[in-house]
Amino acid sequence: MTSPTSVVVDAAGSTLPFNRFFQRGVGSCHAYLTLREDFREHVRLVQREIGFGGIRFHGIFTEYVGVVHGGEEADGGPRLNFQNATKIYEFFVAQGMKPFVELGFMPVRLASGPQTIFDYRGNITPPKERAQWSRLVRRFVAHLVEHFGIAEVLTWHFEVWNEPDLHNTFWTGTMADYFELYADTALAVKAVDARLRVGGPATSKTMWVPDLLAFCAERKVPLDFISTHHYCVDADLVRGVPDGPMYYRGMRGMRGDVERVRAQIAESAFPQAELHFTEWNSSPAHEDVYGKDTAFTAAFALQTIKEVSGLVDSYMWWTVSDIFEESGLSLRPFTGKYGLVNQHGVKKPVFHAFRWLAQMFDAELPLAAASARASRSTAGDVRLLTWNLPEVVETDLGGGDWKTRGAERADVFHFHGLHGCYRVRVWIVDDERGNALHAWRAMGAPDYPKADQIEALRRAGEPVVLRDETLDLSGDYTLALTVPPCGVVFVELARS
Repeated sequence: MTSPTSVVVDAAGSTLPFNRFFQRGVGSCHAYLTLREDFREHVRLVQREIGFGGIRFHGIFTEYVGVVHGGEEADGGPRLNFQNATKIYEFFVAQGMKPFVELGFMPVRLASGPQTIFDYRGNITPPKERAQWSRLVRRFVAHLVEHFGIAEVLTWHFEVWNEPDLHNTFWTGTMADYFELYADTALAVKAVDARLRVGGPATSKTMWVPDLLAFCAERKVPLDFISTHHYCVDADLVRGVPDGPMYYRGMRGMRGDVERVRAQIAESAFPQAELHFTEWNSSPAHEDVYGKDTAFTAAFALQTIKEVSGLVDSYMWWTVSDIFEESGLSLRPFTGKYGLVNQHGVKKPVFHAFRWLAQMFDAELPLAAASARASRSTAGDVRLLTWNLPEVVETDLGGGDWKTRGAERADVFHFHGLHGCYRVRVWIVDDERGNALHAWRAMGAPDYPKADQIEALRRAGEPVVLRDETLDLSGDYTLALTVPPCGVVFVELARS
């Protein structure tokens, strides 16, 4: 165990606005999954207990959704059908979520080639006729405005494509081809209403940002926001290359990415452009169980969010649910997919990290602690969140445990300015407690858990209560906590 760390929490002291940029959006897999009832239940659960302000997903133009229908229309273009797309957005709007509309992939009838990505076969080729792509975008956006109302759609964002820098993975064209697609798309969106927000380049690893900024300035193309992605286990970004060995870059890498992109925007012709990281997680690997399903993920998420706070307009965790079909359906209850909940709706430790962070009050109390945050309500209640992120020695993206280095940490929090009767409650999530993956392994890791086993996993996935007592306080209160590596502890002091 490390030597005790003493932290002062001045409940009567000055505060800062609590920045909820991490709560402004969350990712999902592909659009058509929204029509699955079990997926909808996962979204409802997340919205009840966390409450994200927006949603982003791939594939609104895939054949599953069917926006390009058979037959022709009077103007000579293919018949368009927005029935499924409308149902998809209606669901999310009903959950209080603002769509971050990713415009892609290419409908087969408009595509210049047959290349696709993922099990749901999203076409990744440029349009064979740019005018037909522009027509689709213009008609689609006009339909959304007509159906949902301009006041609603003005609160949305329209993002052009996904990760076009990954050549022959998400885009078969060149960077120049993407910029032409961006220009056509931006002009089509603005043709519906100039106030609508459009942006990109939605790249992996923060690529192409200065290039798009320069292109839009030179060509006078609208650009309201920059969007891009990053993961902590990723290729080397320091040298600005799109390929390279995959390794854990740590908090320095995560914060450095955001700082660099923010500086690129500030130095451009669009210094007021919003910055949205529309995908982030520990790693981009689909089989990374340790990085996605364990308590490590919870501590990693909390530390990253604290590191980049104040630098980004939204920061969208990838993803809401393990109902996720890029590499096919999950073979087992825990396989290293990106969700806050697994395919059965069982909460992962990272779910609680977001839930507790969302439950922080709007007034943040500054702390001299690298891995803790505190907040105060107008009534004088205090909430505290602390975590212990270990150092990563070696990753295993194929499903095994990572090698980490870390020790149990002794935290002593000295609360000042508390007067009256308080109910003090403390919860923990770590490698064994509040950990459904641990419980699943303990029951023999069944591939197809039965109803009673799923219910047991749901119970095991809830945080463990360490303390629940009522105290009369006369100003000061000291709370000693032991936080194991990967542990997350939530404390609430509520007036009673």
